[in-house]
Order: sequence, then C-alpha cells, then structure tokens
Amino acid sequence: MTSSNVSYLSSSEIVERYLAFFRSKGHIQLPDSPLAVAGGSTSFVIAGMQPLLPYLRGLVAPPSPRLTALQRCLRTDDAEAVGTNTGKNTAFHMLGNWSIGDYGKGEAISMALDLLLNVFGLDQSKLWVTVFAGDSELGLSADEEALQEWLRVGIPREHIILLGAEDNLWTMGGPGPCGPCSEIFFDRGPGFDPHPSVCRPGDGCERFLEIWNLVFMEYESLPSGSLTALPQRNIDTGMGLERIASVLQKAESVFSIDLFQPALSRLLELAPSGVMGDDSRETRARRMIVDHLRAVMLACLAGVLPGRDGSGSVVRRLLRRASRQARLLGIDKPFLGELLMPLAHGHGSLLTPDEHEQIPYLIRVVTDEEKLFERVLTTGLRYLSQLEPGTNGLIPGELLFKLHAEKGFPTDLATEILTERGLQIDWSGYEQASEEHRRVSRLSAETHFHKS
Repeated sequence: MTSSNVSYLSSSEIVERYLAFFRSKGHIQLPDSPLAVAGGSTSFVIAGMQPLLPYLRGLVAPPSPRLTALQRCLRTDDAEAVGTNTGKNTAFHMLGNWSIGDYGKGEAISMALDLLLNVFGLDQSKLWVTVFAGDSELGLSADEEALQEWLRVGIPREHIILLGAEDNLWTMGGPGPCGPCSEIFFDRGPGFDPHPSVCRPGDGCERFLEIWNLVFMEYESLPSGSLTALPQRNIDTGMGLERIASVLQKAESVFSIDLFQPALSRLLELAPSGVMGDDSRETRARRMIVDHLRAVMLACLAGVLPGRDGSGSVVRRLLRRASRQARLLGIDKPFLGELLMPLAHGHGSLLTPDEHEQIPYLIRVVTDEEKLFERVLTTGLRYLSQLEPGTNGLIPGELLFKLHAEKGFPTDLATEILTERGLQIDWSGYEQASEEHRRVSRLSAETHFHKS
C-alpha cells in the first residue's frame, strides 16, 4: 500500500472521509446519539460504542451488520490529567466502525490500514500496533490471529508490541461486552519524548500517540469477573477525531488543532503569553480552559445546563475549574463567554445550524454562572493561600470543610489547588467536621419541627 501524501485535513474533512470510506465498505451510517444519557449508569456518553450496546450484546437486531458513526463523548473520570499531556480531552468526538457478527479481525485490520494509508496519507513506517499477549488467570491465550493479520498487511514484527490485559483487553470498566484489542499508534518522532530510547507504544510516553483502537469483542464480563462468550463475535473500533486531527494537521497537541485555534487566539488576546513565568504551567492552564469550555458547550447543547445536582453539577464543576485557571493567567473577571463564539466557529459543520444559533444564549448562561462563582472564587483562593500544614504536616481537614460549608467553595477544587502546592489534607479531620455539621443540622431540624 502506498501513501497518498495528504498534507492537511480539517477536522470536518477527516469526518467526511472516514464515514465515506466505511459507507463504501457497506457500512450504514448511524446518527449521532444524544450526549446526555437519561437514567443511565453514566450522565453522558463516555464511549462511541455505548449507544450500540443492545446490538453488541445481541439483544436487538441492528439496522445493518456493518455500522459507522461519529459520536460525541464526555468523560470526567480523569479530568485532572487534562492539559498535562498532548492527547487527553474531557469531551471528544469518536469515529467508529462496527461489525455485528459480520467481518472479523482480518478485514477490520485491512480496512484500518487502507484508510490510514490511502485515505489519510499516513506514512506506514510511522505506524506501530499493540496486540493482546494473553492472560493466564482469565484463561485467555495471546491473540496470535491479530498478530498474523498485522504481519500479513505489512506491519513489521518490530513494530508490533504484545501487552497484557491491563493494556490490551478492552472492558467497560466493569460488567459488559469486552475482548482483546489492537491499538494503533503513530510515531511523532523522538522530539516528543525526553527519553526516546526507552519509549515505546503502551508506555504512556508522548512520542507514540494512540490514534485508533480495534476491539475484537468476543466476551461478556460478568459481575464475578469471569468471562462468557457473546452470542456473536463483534468488531468495535474507536478513532478519536481530535487525536487523528493532531497528526494530520501536524499539531503539537489535540489542543492545537483547528477546533480550538480560534478560542485559543482569543484567549491569547485576553491574557498575553508569559503572564505566569512558567511555560508548562501556563500551557496547561490555557489547554484546560478551552478543553473544559468545549465540554461545557457540548453538554449545554445537549440540554444539560450548570446546576447543583446530577449531570448539571458536572457542567458547573468544569466551568469553575476553567474559571480558576483564568485567575492563574491574570484574568480576574468573567470571560469564558467571550471564548464560546470562537470555539463554535472552530467546530464549523461539526455543530448543526440550530446549535450555532444557540451560542448567544449559552454565552449568557456561562457568563451568569461565572458571575455567580466570582466572589466565592476570590474569597476561596485568598483563604487557601493562607493555609499552612499543622503539626502533623497536613492541612487541617476541618478548615477545608469550613471553606466549603460557609463559603460554598468546592472541596474538589480546593483539594486540587492545595495538591498543586505540594500539600496534603487531613481527611479524618474533614470527615469529623462533616459529621459534626450533620449532627448539628439534625438537632436543629428536630428542634424546629418537633411534633408534640
């Protein structure tokens, strides 16, 4: 296979080419499922395959045994890692193609390489893959079939890495469909990692960016941890749009692609570079702001507005984390609303015309929420800056609880700020103060509402 030497593709063009490729291979394109999940185990869709679970489990017949889609996802389980590396977003767009009991590993691997080389124009010599090495405790052997298929399509053996269940047995993090997987990595060169001699796919180093995961979904993981065979063998793939865009646009990170550039440019006007005196910390702050605001934008467009409970509290937390990063950049007034229009502009056709029309309303929502938090943030930051460890070397937990109970400052945000200062918290003191607060509240309620 040869490279078509594509020099640049916009995010919208990547989506169009991906979906068109799989439609040409007999896949039916599914509409984007709603980002917000009503009554589900998660507040938002966290993986591209989540809306397809009934098909993958054999519970419902799919419209076609071959499917493809672009799915919006939002995942906050490791939001603290956002901005610390070049490939992690809170919200992201997942491109996928699925076989529901139709084709197997060989065809999935062949189509994947065909797309990467002949549609996206990647250099095959820069591609590496990982393959499941087996797991004796689960009674699973190494995925020799996938290994042989990668060799068949021309990936050299030295570019195939065998990894264990922790890396290459894909699960939902609990009970549900699962199976061995092959992750495809792009080698961005030794300049992306300070220790290139010890860096390889699966190590978590910056040089090798995972761009696609091919999951060979064969099992159902039971609550006991054991595995049982699914009614049919499926193929479930996921390619992060932001990651493949960073490769095709030769961007330094997923935050430097076309989707974020207009918002980053506006942020640079509001807070010129060099304001913090720490390039890495400033880079992280800017990344977190545009990342979290994009997640807020997509959540709000899905009908989830900032609030105290449930999914609304997730949106509120993301906004407040972004507001705090702005203070580090020297912005001490509500400003996030000013980034929404550039952010929507950067997303172009990935947002519907109706969604673009909603942006002025979202600007008001975000600005009002920021104003609501402004005084709390100012007071809380001042309070936290004055906290010092007690005799045990820990920040007294009761002081942290007091900040939350009396000033409304989020405990998770306070924890993040103190951790950045290298401080630890006496959580036993926090729990004691919390329990005492509940006890006093119960006594007060009994006093006021005692029935004689």
